[in-house]
Amino acid sequence: MAEIDRYSFIWGMIAAFGECVAQEVKKTAFSPPFPPSELKQLEEEAERIMGEQGLSFYLEKNPDIPEDKRVYWWVLYKFPEALSEYEAVRERGHNPAWEFDKFKDLLSYGTAWGSLYEDVVPEIRKEAGPMDPVVRILFPDHGWPIERDV
Repeated sequence: MAEIDRYSFIWGMIAAFGECVAQEVKKTAFSPPFPPSELKQLEEEAERIMGEQGLSFYLEKNPDIPEDKRVYWWVLYKFPEALSEYEAVRERGHNPAWEFDKFKDLLSYGTAWGSLYEDVVPEIRKEAGPMDPVVRILFPDHGWPIERDV
């Protein structure tokens, strides 16, 4: 089986999620998580992709994750209030690495948009494991989810 290039995978996910944010299907999106040591290799192309889509972005450095397990990700958004909402959830002590459910509304999971959206009862009919390919490709050493030190 061919090996998937991890940087291309990350950039592809940024492009795909970025399109959803740019077209206002999602309020925000997160890039796949990556170790801080890969920031320099990813940064220029990631920022180029997000800029081409007219998006703003914030680099989450996760100081609350222990340094030996720390990952970064970009928060992609179109409108400043979306970043403010993300920051407010983070300020309440939540981190998507451990409490992803606290960020589902912000990520527009189970949210209806568009004309007649009032008539839609938004819900996720069946929970799925959307992180499975991310874990397989980006964390082959089984480093995700990150264990939380308590």
